[in-house]
Amino acid sequence: MLQALYEAEFSERVQTAIIDEQIGRRSPSDETAEYARALFLKTIEKKDDLDRIIDSLLENWDPARVSLVDRNILRFALTEVLYFPDVPASVIVDEAIEVAHRFSSEEAGRFVNGLVDRFVKEFRKDSA
Repeated sequence: MLQALYEAEFSERVQTAIIDEQIGRRSPSDETAEYARALFLKTIEKKDDLDRIIDSLLENWDPARVSLVDRNILRFALTEVLYFPDVPASVIVDEAIEVAHRFSSEEAGRFVNGLVDRFVKEFRKDSA
């Protein structure tokens, strides 16, 4: 997911081609592939709205300082919070932190944790 969102920032390829290539590299189950495709496409579709929400929840932090990797993690986590109600809030938070630790930094993990937790408290009844 993260790699596909990152590529979409710079590529002129069709969005479905981007996510389908990423899915093809991993050979997930059909259910997982469909979920990844839906999450990617919804995140791309709502990107401007997501960025406005993310920027509004940043306290004492210049939005320009948020790396593209961290912003994409926040985008897909917020997309799950808002548009994928069947995914438990605790799973969204844990997944975002794990991806931040893996692809960004320890500090990013804490940053992402704080913001995704705020997303959940703001927009979900099943708070983590």
